[in-house]
Amino acid sequence: MKIKIELLSDLCTTSGETYNSLVDTDITYDEYGIPYIPAKRMKGCIREAALELVEFGIIDKSMLHKVFGGGESDKSSFWLSNARVADYDMYVNDINNFGHEEITRPQNVIKRFTYMRTQTSVDKDTGVAKENSLRTIRVAKKGLVFEADCGELSGEFDINVFKEAVSLVKHMGMSRTRGLGLVNMSLQDTDSLQKNVSHVQITKQELGEMNKIYYTIHLKSSMICKSASGNQAVSQNYIAGSKVLGLIASCMDKDEYKNIMDANSIIVSNAYIVNNSYRCVPAKISLQKQKDQTYDNNGKMLVYNMIYNPDVTGKQMTPAGIAYIDKDNRKVSVDMQISYHHRRPNDKSVGRATGEDGSSFYQLSSICAGQTFGGYIYADRNTAEKIIDALNNLGEVRIGYGRNSEFGAVDFKLERVEHCIEDKNNIYKDIEITLLSDVILYNDNGVPTTDLTVLKKYIEDEIGNNDLTIKSSFLNYVTIGGFNVTWNRRKPVFNAIGKGSVILVHSEKGIDTGKFSHHRFIGERQYEGYGEMYVEEARNKAEVYILKEQIPELAHEERRADMSGIINDLLIDELDKKIYAYIVDNVIESLKDEYKKNSPAGINAALAKLRLIYKDVSTYEEMCHQISELVKTDKKNICLELCKKVNPEEIVCDKVKELKEIYNMDIITAYNDSELYKKVYGIYISELKYLVKNLAKKEEKK
Repeated sequence: MKIKIELLSDLCTTSGETYNSLVDTDITYDEYGIPYIPAKRMKGCIREAALELVEFGIIDKSMLHKVFGGGESDKSSFWLSNARVADYDMYVNDINNFGHEEITRPQNVIKRFTYMRTQTSVDKDTGVAKENSLRTIRVAKKGLVFEADCGELSGEFDINVFKEAVSLVKHMGMSRTRGLGLVNMSLQDTDSLQKNVSHVQITKQELGEMNKIYYTIHLKSSMICKSASGNQAVSQNYIAGSKVLGLIASCMDKDEYKNIMDANSIIVSNAYIVNNSYRCVPAKISLQKQKDQTYDNNGKMLVYNMIYNPDVTGKQMTPAGIAYIDKDNRKVSVDMQISYHHRRPNDKSVGRATGEDGSSFYQLSSICAGQTFGGYIYADRNTAEKIIDALNNLGEVRIGYGRNSEFGAVDFKLERVEHCIEDKNNIYKDIEITLLSDVILYNDNGVPTTDLTVLKKYIEDEIGNNDLTIKSSFLNYVTIGGFNVTWNRRKPVFNAIGKGSVILVHSEKGIDTGKFSHHRFIGERQYEGYGEMYVEEARNKAEVYILKEQIPELAHEERRADMSGIINDLLIDELDKKIYAYIVDNVIESLKDEYKKNSPAGINAALAKLRLIYKDVSTYEEMCHQISELVKTDKKNICLELCKKVNPEEIVCDKVKELKEIYNMDIITAYNDSELYKKVYGIYISELKYLVKNLAKKEEKK
């Protein structure tokens, strides 16, 4: 299904942010500069409309709770995506394929869909504007059409109630009682079938007795991964294995899933950011650098692994500040964002959040859309086959907090599988263990602990070696919690050893690292991804070179037609800039040099006449003709001289040719003679006015 929103007036869905000092209240727009309507705003407006249906007696309150959540149910029975402008995909493809960021930067693109409105506050006593009350608001243009996808989540969904509530929404956004936000909202394609989505790219024939299945999660929208404290204002920068495990459980028979869990036949690792098709891992917290250390000209930076106690005498050391690292020792970061929201009071006659009566302002932290995360599912053949069968019947996937509104739309795939074969005879006396995920430990009394000796015992039990010695360690500690959907309760909250912790272990007998070749998990709740380790032979030196993070480059397709027309519009804007620059930098500067010592007598009168002619005529030819009819020779000569310096058609043709050579693209200007004349001479006469004014000031000083 789709929700269609037609703007019958200008609309401002505020982002809670400002743009420099130019915009006091900015609109929500994406990384391309294309505005959108957040799903949470739409959902709130639709729910308010449904409340009116309850007040009118058309539906009862229990039906409201079934569809929108609340009462005995905390969840709505439908999901809703952000509303994008019609032909959004076409706009994005054209922008990406063009490949010139100086033209397609967001602040250029957004001008095609929005404009600035100003407002001020008036003093009731004096009737004039209050001092410092002028505000600038960016609004989406009247006439734009937005579309949002939506779908059913449960059997509690009532399409008729939902459709009726959608049609009742007539206003949304900021200043909806002051002329903004008048909309026509409708539900369409109610009979359309669910999209056929393929999540499995492996076959059962590829499976072995024990399998390591690589999965990826590509974020189609931003995603919230709440911290253990339950605070949605702070999102984790990775996708916990428990979320993927929950996804598998949601599409599997309950008894079948229970049997899998009882057999301990599945482990789902955390999904970390992917760089160049490689799953990155948390960087060691033991990595430190000299204070103010930077990358060299080759994009490398020397850091020290402090687990080896290097000699850093006389050096001021500080944490390297690396979140994730890829297989080439390249720094990789996860893009995060903050979005601002508000909850209106229970009294809907109040159109804003007041902080009272159930209303509030709040913010949500989320992982930015467009990024890909990867992890592993460890399972035997029987379990892997059941997972494949379950995921083959899975439709659109949404995970994380707020997945019923604007967050959590993902593309989930099982991409490849490896067979888990133990690699033996890699025996070392000293090994370095890096925790790739948080580790949960229980002491002998069954109480969660972060005691290092307990961790040592877990490792000894895993490898069957009881002579281990921890030579040194770098540990950080985290809070573990979460929410159990089945219980509808929060999980217990306790401390654990955090990912990125590093331990240096010694054994006189030697440690066979082959036992960790595929199954590298330790501690409790391994099935949720806790306790993942990376084991390697201890190094001889502490020096490590880190590569500078690379900004991903867009893969441009072969140049094709500008289907949406947005690139042509952006090039027209660039053309206007070039026309202005030519007039100011060439024509006006040449006149300034020409009149530097002596400006011609009567130039003020000539300019005044030129301005009158400009307003009266509609073409350049008519202007030249009117000037030639002037009686006073001096005035006529000055006007003709000024007029000859700027020929609109010649200037525009020259600049269009210049842009075509730069961007290898034809520009459709669609200017008639009158529009061309008004555009060019509007700039020219305005700049002439300032030039003559400055010349007059210089004469007065003499």
